Amino acid sequence: MGLTYAGVLPVWVGLGASQFADIPWVGSGMLAYGAIIVSFVCGMHWATFMNAAGPLPINLLVTSNLGALSAWGLMLISPWSMPVAFLGLAAVLGMLLGVDRLLFSARAIEPWFWMLRRNASIGLGAGLLIWAAIS
Repeated sequence: MGLTYAGVLPVWVGLGASQFADIPWVGSGMLAYGAIIVSFVCGMHWATFMNAAGPLPINLLVTSNLGALSAWGLMLISPWSMPVAFLGLAAVLGMLLGVDRLLFSARAIEPWFWMLRRNASIGLGAGLLIWAAIS
């Protein structure tokens, strides 16, 4: 669990660093980090699908591909608009959290995992929204 929560820290550390030092790449670095985390969550959904004992309430192969490809697309548009890219990543993260909520309701994931995912997504999503506001 500690590693999951530690995974939220880079976005917040980057926010702090951006306020005290002029680091030109920190915004794009945080956007790339958010895209990596979104792709990581999509990979967890693939694993959930592969290990499912029964039917799932949503097609995880479709949602995970959409999530990962969206993160990649948002990285591609970031030179045009960083705020849109950050907002988009936060929205994709929210969509993936909605998928996890469905999985939790269907008892396809454990309660502890749902709480961990929810808390980490809220922490990361809030950081991405602040990045959108300051970009």
